[in-house]
Amino acid sequence: MRICELFGQTTVAKVLSEPIAWGLMLLCTAGAWPIGAAAQSITQACQPAVSDLKTVVTAAQRKAAGQKAIPPITDRQFGFAWPDSEFGVFKTDVGYTFFASDGAHHNGNNKYGSVTRTFGTLDNPVGTAPPIDVIIHPNRDAGVNPNYGSYTYLGGGRIYRVPEGKLGAGSLLDVYHAEINTDTSFYSLLGLAVSKDDGFYWTDLGEIIRLNQPYETDLAGFDLGSPRLVDSPDGQYFYVYFPDWIANGTTQPTTATIVSVARAPLASVLEDAFGERPHAARFEKYYEGAWGQPGIGGLSTDLNPNAGYAGSANVAYDSALDRYVMITDDTQHIAYAESADGLSWTLPVLLRQDENNQTSFDYAVPIGTGDDPNVLGEEFYVFFTYGSAQGWAGNTVQRFTVTCR
Repeated sequence: MRICELFGQTTVAKVLSEPIAWGLMLLCTAGAWPIGAAAQSITQACQPAVSDLKTVVTAAQRKAAGQKAIPPITDRQFGFAWPDSEFGVFKTDVGYTFFASDGAHHNGNNKYGSVTRTFGTLDNPVGTAPPIDVIIHPNRDAGVNPNYGSYTYLGGGRIYRVPEGKLGAGSLLDVYHAEINTDTSFYSLLGLAVSKDDGFYWTDLGEIIRLNQPYETDLAGFDLGSPRLVDSPDGQYFYVYFPDWIANGTTQPTTATIVSVARAPLASVLEDAFGERPHAARFEKYYEGAWGQPGIGGLSTDLNPNAGYAGSANVAYDSALDRYVMITDDTQHIAYAESADGLSWTLPVLLRQDENNQTSFDYAVPIGTGDDPNVLGEEFYVFFTYGSAQGWAGNTVQRFTVTCR
């Protein structure tokens, strides 16, 4: 669900009806005071060229998919509000598997959001098979996440598949996006969920990231996005990227970071997720050159405080560059940055701009064209949800090609 908006929506249902879900994210991030800037600067290796804008899911295809979703959708007001998060994508022998949230209401847990699986191609992510539209279930051990019941939204799609040779091989891990309502908007956080049956059933493992600003009922809206677990350069850690709200004594995020990062040992994440008492491992935020701040509420450094573009940060490794690539969107701009170490980032450059203030760019995510769509090359796609003035009824999924020169 897209927001760091200051529109004054009072419920999640109201938010879903807005075609520009968090159009004021820049007010929360790009206009914020820098918090603990990263010291090193690097030269950008890729000069990205953009081409081949294409609609890959039409509004009619979205509607048809929702009518045959399994189990049947129950929200007749918003219908099939998909994709309401960035895609997670895997290539199979017969095509591609896509994951994303259906942001409409689900009776199974009385929340908005889901982890929805579709089967298709890079030219048609919704495919022809019925979408599998399922919720994230509470952990059997209520002590793992006592906050589960307070979430009004719970979903995501940026999936990590555990590789062969690792504990839990073949299972799926999802960094989910959750929300708790405030008086005028919502407070968001990140947690971890697991599926051992290829996405038919998901179990909550608990929270991993909360803002430095604690939850209060009168806070303005703030969106942490829907990121993915990213392998660190040495392969020993999982990184998670997000904007952070550094507490400032007010209800407004005027001291937000453009992008922060937290990490947890890869081995610990897998051991805790697949152990006798499945739960989320402890993540630590990067702050002033060290990893000592807790992921739940700790302070964090702004890795790119001078960036001219902000928004949800989706990071993937690019094998052609031997660098990480970050794609961000703020509903009106989609931008590109890169890093050699995952900490020092180039200033973002604009890839695409929407000058129609009745529409929006949401959930932009880079997708590779090789055997592993989560690894980029000299050429890759950026997929995004194109929000229409008619709301979900008119929304489409589009993509464009990025070529490095």
